[in-house]
Amino acid sequence: MPIYGIETVVVGDVYSEATGDVIANANIVFQGTKVGTASNDEGAFVLRVNLSKPMNLVVSAVGFHSQRFTINPGMVAGIQVALKEKTNSLNEVYIRPGVNPALPLISQVRAHRKDNDRFLLEQHTTATSSTELYISDIQAKHLKRSLWKSLEAGIITNADSSKIIPLYRAAQQVNITGDKLTPAGDKTEQTLVLSATDYSSLLAKNGNINFYQSNISILGTSFLSPLAAAGSTYYNYYLADSAQVDGTKTYTIHFRTKNPFYATFNGELIIDSATYALREISAAIPKETSVNYVQHLRIHQQLTADHTLQQEELSAIMDFAVKGDTTHIFPSLMLHAQLTNNQSPNTNHKSQITNDQTQIDSAFQKLEDLPLIRFATWTASIINTGYIPTGSWLEIGKVQEILQVNQHETVHLGLPLRTNEKLMKNVSLEAGVGYGFRDQAFKGYGRINVSIPSPRRNVFYFEYQDRYVWSEVDDFTRLLHENSFGYGAMDFTAYAFEALYSNKHVINTATRKRQFELHFDNDWSDHIETQLYARVGWMGYGDPLVGYHNIPSFPYQSLGGILRVGFKERKIDGYFSRYHVYSRLPILYFGIEGCSYQLPTMNHYDLFTKFQLMIRQQADLGMGGSLEYALQLGCIVGNAPEPFLHHFEGNHGYAYDPFRFTLMNTYQYASTRWLALHTEWNGHGILFNLIPGIRYLRLRELVTFKLAYGNSPQPNTLHAPYVEIGCGIGNILRVMDIYSVWRLTNRDNQDTPLWAMRFRIHIGL
Repeated sequence: MPIYGIETVVVGDVYSEATGDVIANANIVFQGTKVGTASNDEGAFVLRVNLSKPMNLVVSAVGFHSQRFTINPGMVAGIQVALKEKTNSLNEVYIRPGVNPALPLISQVRAHRKDNDRFLLEQHTTATSSTELYISDIQAKHLKRSLWKSLEAGIITNADSSKIIPLYRAAQQVNITGDKLTPAGDKTEQTLVLSATDYSSLLAKNGNINFYQSNISILGTSFLSPLAAAGSTYYNYYLADSAQVDGTKTYTIHFRTKNPFYATFNGELIIDSATYALREISAAIPKETSVNYVQHLRIHQQLTADHTLQQEELSAIMDFAVKGDTTHIFPSLMLHAQLTNNQSPNTNHKSQITNDQTQIDSAFQKLEDLPLIRFATWTASIINTGYIPTGSWLEIGKVQEILQVNQHETVHLGLPLRTNEKLMKNVSLEAGVGYGFRDQAFKGYGRINVSIPSPRRNVFYFEYQDRYVWSEVDDFTRLLHENSFGYGAMDFTAYAFEALYSNKHVINTATRKRQFELHFDNDWSDHIETQLYARVGWMGYGDPLVGYHNIPSFPYQSLGGILRVGFKERKIDGYFSRYHVYSRLPILYFGIEGCSYQLPTMNHYDLFTKFQLMIRQQADLGMGGSLEYALQLGCIVGNAPEPFLHHFEGNHGYAYDPFRFTLMNTYQYASTRWLALHTEWNGHGILFNLIPGIRYLRLRELVTFKLAYGNSPQPNTLHAPYVEIGCGIGNILRVMDIYSVWRLTNRDNQDTPLWAMRFRIHIGL
């Protein structure tokens, strides 16, 4: 029957609910008509019709139960069709009632891991690594808007008529030895808007996933492998088939998660019957999985008879907006990564997104000069680097130096500037001047940064500064926020709401510092980094209202260094900046500093030495969530003046900072020997996922424990360990954590509350 009315577009993909595999040649037909289409080899389809009334769209495939969707006239619908398998044939694979033949096979795979796990065998091979990022799910109605019209020339249309914009792609030869993946040649890259450094959190997945391990870390989330020792607790297994592959009998086992809200997979694996080795695996996360923004994540691996990784593909669709099940309002980000063994017969395998790389090259060229893309690139650069590009060799920033609202200046306005690589690749000049409205004084700094061309990172800078610093913040404290987007040693939320005080006993911790510093950053190996510095300066502290330039000061000189040791972590280097994509292993820091000083009441210089040790880790607990902790130990040998003592970092605001003591005032306690512990357990929905209705909110359970202890001859010392505990709800509306915090000790102190509610802006996967 002919259909007249409003144009209606339906796009989607069809896959097996049990395994996550795509279903090709599925029938998609409007009920009672001959109007329809079929899914392509990737399970995708596009159907464009004119409807005059709501109609049922029926999706069916051989061996699966059909599904129906109501489609309204004028709708632009994106649907994900998960068809349930008909289970009549499964009964035939059971040898006797009550026995599941898949379970002994899975147990044998685990038992033979030491003979088959390529990570344990330390095999060596070479491969080609490729990574692609696209804006996907672009609908026709978006292209009618002026915002998107200019982009249409650079849009690639697939065989299934979906539209994508290329953002980034790279290819590189790599060496694979066990779990290590190292570059073996130059990388070819094409970028639009952002560079690989800016996409570091997404591109940290280098490939070479090992399903023999119990937990698999992807996009910052730990997923339970179907081959884990605890697999039977979280998965159902079904022996589906047996076949001959390369003359060897293999078994096909389907696995399906028992609770789709946990970080688990649906899929199938193929096992060698002779060696019980994994030969092939396809895995996809259920759409209900409690992972923010990741709507689709699929992995496919093929391994040879000698356990070598032949090919691996990972694809993910990142939805950065809350979407319904049937309509897509905003485009998505698509990630596609691939490893192909250079000795395998599939070296000519092309990306599933497009086989025409020339078309991508042309799209990049058309998009690069568009005003919208240039504006997006400019904005993204500010967000990711903290500097404002001007289109020349001069940049403005860091942006935190432009405007600050704090206690000692009320409002601080500054003009910081820096040269970039357009002027000199290995040298940068940086300077800034600022004015405080409360103390009515100008401050400033100047720095010369130099990078020595070498295989490893060797950077030094010479700086002079005359400005306020926070006296409770030292070099080790800054390392707690190594990758922070906040300011100094503050969490972003604490910095943004610094001017909002929660108690009247706020102490001004601003110290005027005039200092010359020569600083070296060096990489000695892939695991060891050092910072070495020499400083000469004058320290002054007091009430800024007496006049910034009238604050009394004393001279000092110091020489010190910090050793950093970390394993299996990826480091992203920008222009005189570094970001650490943390591994799950502990990171160790050791620091030593010798200092001499002369107070106004002294007629000679005195000496002291400071020793500091810190261990921090983001520990993966598998299905039990994750645990982040930081343990600090330190002592001062000799007599140190008040500003150089260790001051525990309090928090006088309403914001929660994971590495500050929530119910401790700033500058409240000082120590010459100290211990500080910050811990936070994140359950990743382990409890909330058990509550119907609530589990769809993807909330996180948070439990914190913080401890401080130290002693000092000063009156503001801790006479007993300071302990606070907290519990909270994380991932509220995907962007906020709320904590309830109690102080368990030092309860006779009335300067700070015994209990408080605090919040944190925190966006995470």
